[in-house]
Amino acid sequence: MEKKWQLWAGIASAALVSIIFIWRSLTRNASVLGLIAGGIMAALFAALIVALCARPFAALKGGHLSPDELLGARSLRRSRRHPWGEIVLFVLMTRIAALLIGYLLYRYGRAYPGGMWNTLASVWEHSDSPSYLGIAERWYVTEGDPRFHIVFFPFYPCAIWLFNLIFNNSLISAMVVSAAASAVGAVFVYEAAALDMEREAALRAVKYMLVFPAAFFLTAPMSEALFIMLSAAAIYFTRKKQYLWACVFGALSGFTRSVGGLIIVFIAWEIAEDFITAYRIGTIKEERRALILNALCLMIVPLGLIGYLYINYAVTGNALTFMKYQKEHWSQGFGLFFETAATQADAAARAAQRGNTGELWGLWIPNLTASIAALIMMLTGAKKLRPAYTAYFLVYFAVACGATWLLSSPRYLTACIPLMFAAANASGERRTDIAMTAVCIAMQTAYLYMYVNGHYVY
Repeated sequence: MEKKWQLWAGIASAALVSIIFIWRSLTRNASVLGLIAGGIMAALFAALIVALCARPFAALKGGHLSPDELLGARSLRRSRRHPWGEIVLFVLMTRIAALLIGYLLYRYGRAYPGGMWNTLASVWEHSDSPSYLGIAERWYVTEGDPRFHIVFFPFYPCAIWLFNLIFNNSLISAMVVSAAASAVGAVFVYEAAALDMEREAALRAVKYMLVFPAAFFLTAPMSEALFIMLSAAAIYFTRKKQYLWACVFGALSGFTRSVGGLIIVFIAWEIAEDFITAYRIGTIKEERRALILNALCLMIVPLGLIGYLYINYAVTGNALTFMKYQKEHWSQGFGLFFETAATQADAAARAAQRGNTGELWGLWIPNLTASIAALIMMLTGAKKLRPAYTAYFLVYFAVACGATWLLSSPRYLTACIPLMFAAANASGERRTDIAMTAVCIAMQTAYLYMYVNGHYVY
């Protein structure tokens, strides 16, 4: 009966996605190429919903033991089970390598532009970086072009300001924050992954966090590294059943990025797992108070977004000013991800017709490729991941890739932790791991070249 209900739920959900796609396709003037791109995206998304409905909760099958629970106490005491020092060292080495490679790619084809230190701003201050640095130095303002900085969330600039008390240089402070957050975030990613997979696979998750094509943004003065750290911490404490800490980190994640508060989906899903487990083993009455308190912790997560809305109100007199500016200045709003894919495909075709290879290969192709590859990666790894990860990814993808004028899909998806775990599971065989790593490094090098040289990379 359970399986039959899950099957019908999956079919109904996939049918709903299909109906919405067909309806929207008939009511808008989309090209054949746009329909193909949007159709592929909708089909993959619907398939992932079906996969989730086939296994909506691990507790329905009695849950599963973590790799650590399969080991003896003596094995768990071995220090190598928690190689934090090695992880931090690896992160710092890769960040230094990114700085060096970025400088060399910037210098390529130029007369000597100066040393790596002197050209740091020219190499790394692109995309949203100047906005974050401006907020850290002057906070939010209401006049001139900097008034649009209100669309950027405040926690990363606050961290820059704090470190600026030491370094007295906003760019250096920002890159120190990003490096430190990358190191701590990698530890949380590892520990969270190790609760559900072998330690070797958990280490691969950390590796893919650092080699995904847009992972160089973890080095840049951008909020990705801090967002990953806070999201990974929220996931780790959720899996350890420490929901108060999980929701505190979830709130801070929501104070860092617009999609940060979506971590509430993962936390709520795991709390639902606890309710189901207690019901199945007959301890629901004994655990009722603890379960309710855990559920009430969820009210903390929206505080991050509420704090940001209050800043909008305090600065501009309108809590939704950021949405107004997104619409007026960037033509940005909430939409359907498959319509965004159609828009990107049409834009790619126009760029190709104009012979604008920089826009084609720097902007539209990476955005479409990242979105489709992410769905395929999650679809192949859904069976090996806890259902909460799939549910969280679906919501994250729909919101992040549903922006009406999406320019940063590779960057947004690089910060999506379930993708790191899916990549780790997909690369279990050594040959597959080597091939995936090589492709990611090659793509990251090409993408980094376009970024440091001011091409269409956001």
